[in-house]
Amino acid sequence: MTWKSPESHSIGLFTDLRLFSEALELASEHEYITTRYLIEELAQRVKGLLSVEKQSPRGMGDLIRECKVFGWVQPIYRGYKPVDGTRYKITQEGEKALELYRRDERYFLRHLTAKMHELYIIPGWFVYRLWAINPKGQGEVVIPSPPRDWSTQSRKWEDKTWTLELSTQTSKSLNVAKSVCPGAFPIELEEWISKVKEAWDRLSNLKQKKVAKPPRKKSSEEKGKMKTYKPRLRLAMAMREAAVKHLFSNKLPNRTESDFNQRKDPLAPRTYMAWCPRLEGLEFIFYTDVHPLVPGRLIFPTSVFREDLPTKSFERLDDIRSPDGKTLCLHQPSWEVMRERFLKILVQEHQNAYTRGGSLYVPLLDLRDEVCRQLRLSAASFDDFIERALRESLRPESKLSISVETDIREDQRSAHRLIRRPVLISGTPHSLIAITEIQDTERFIK
Repeated sequence: MTWKSPESHSIGLFTDLRLFSEALELASEHEYITTRYLIEELAQRVKGLLSVEKQSPRGMGDLIRECKVFGWVQPIYRGYKPVDGTRYKITQEGEKALELYRRDERYFLRHLTAKMHELYIIPGWFVYRLWAINPKGQGEVVIPSPPRDWSTQSRKWEDKTWTLELSTQTSKSLNVAKSVCPGAFPIELEEWISKVKEAWDRLSNLKQKKVAKPPRKKSSEEKGKMKTYKPRLRLAMAMREAAVKHLFSNKLPNRTESDFNQRKDPLAPRTYMAWCPRLEGLEFIFYTDVHPLVPGRLIFPTSVFREDLPTKSFERLDDIRSPDGKTLCLHQPSWEVMRERFLKILVQEHQNAYTRGGSLYVPLLDLRDEVCRQLRLSAASFDDFIERALRESLRPESKLSISVETDIREDQRSAHRLIRRPVLISGTPHSLIAITEIQDTERFIK
């Protein structure tokens, strides 16, 4: 049995799913939308803990293109021809989708999910593949990166030699992944090194990139093409390329049957980078690039394919079925069901972070990542639960004191940390949390 072949592989490279509903709002309010108009109107927003001042022309073009394929917008015609090919108006289907959003954002999200799966097939297939890769580990998968303690100096662009040091770091990355997450990256060491070297060689033979912005200080790279590169960054890219090709090709590793009746692999390293945040936004998966023990990206599903509904904590998506007839079920537990376990693990992981760092205020996003991993929660569910826990902590009878802050500490300012999905409490991104347990004697004194 095989999956239906995707109608398109051209996913838009933007990752903020809110753009779909916001574009439909603009299309409904005005006579038409264009790429330029969307750039002007959808300008400032938050990406992770950063403020994005301007949307890219390519991203907004992709947004209109996907809305068109979904049947939500169409070109404005004069007779039988489009007016100029750049103006689009909302359709009846687009108005219906917008009405779902206005009634309940989750209704719209489920509608968007069905549209994406129908067009790309990736949403359901990706979850199915995670479970197939590591069934004993509940679908937990690692995309390795170089060990965090490895640092190198820049190399000249022409120096692209694969060295023993690169081979050593590639080996270490696999050993750590296998020791921390058994079954999360099934591959033998020699094959892994060979695949990473192949990707390294391909990346090393690409055309030299032009310097995007000349540095203020004079240097050899002030004009023209780049003269140097960072081996760590290139090795990380090579590992990602090798891992994605190994785990998400048309054939599961060590299997002879293909998932699709096509030669092209369903997922490429570039589109993989766009699909992860999209699938997280759809509540299909959770992923983190900053797990304290795993160098690389840790991914796990927050959904599962089943013939029947596992428990009341799951939501069936009848539009998404596997080739063997099973239905995708999202893990959507209620606060009442999850409350005790959530608070227990939240307090426990806060204490662990406090012990490691010595500060009562710990990174909320790190805490979120581990709580979601243990409970298999989506990021959206965590946002809901942490807000409920915060409100409960304000009650006189509460045994917990919880405080959250929006400040960003210095150790949270590295690039990969700033673009992580934020924890939203009442719609505002928060980054720090402090938790203390209130003793009865303290309550009596108060």
